[in-house]
Amino acid sequence: MRGGMRSALLTFGSLAIVMALAGCAGRSWQFWKTSPSTAAATKPTAATAAPLAAAPATSHTPTATPAPAAETAAAPAPASSDFADVPGLGDLRFRPGLVTVGKADLVVLDGVARWLKENPGSLVRIEGHTDDVGTPAENLAVSQKRAASVMTYLISTGLDPERISTVSYGSDRPVCTQKTDACRAKNRRAHFLVKRS
Repeated sequence: MRGGMRSALLTFGSLAIVMALAGCAGRSWQFWKTSPSTAAATKPTAATAAPLAAAPATSHTPTATPAPAAETAAAPAPASSDFADVPGLGDLRFRPGLVTVGKADLVVLDGVARWLKENPGSLVRIEGHTDDVGTPAENLAVSQKRAASVMTYLISTGLDPERISTVSYGSDRPVCTQKTDACRAKNRRAHFLVKRS
């Protein structure tokens, strides 16, 4: 009798393991890729005074890698209509697939930091953008990392993090719509908007 009970328990346990593994077979084990359902569930959104109509916004994050929603701490981003272009602040361009700031980018970023130090009452919004290569979810994640990388550098120059916000648009707001390499290069950018007080 004991042998029959042990055999039945082993059979039941083995069957439970097989069923659990079979349920996971349809899911992707590539944890470094974000599935659309995961991206929608974990993507933080910025609270604004007026909703952004054309594109999703992401929360501010002071690191180059996206933080989980519970760890993302920043003030709500003011509405886009409060911010405007400043002629002296040019866009920062990124090479395909890159999300970090390089040595060649420091001229542009140091100019932005200098402008902000000379205008202490001003706030800056960093918009992250990508080209049209990749899925919308991937592009949104890449643009968020680009904006966060720029924000991290500006904070490292001594600027108050409260003066800096980020928003990512992915490929939703291109400056060039042709399907050429030169056009796509213009879209892989961090754009700076300023709110003067």
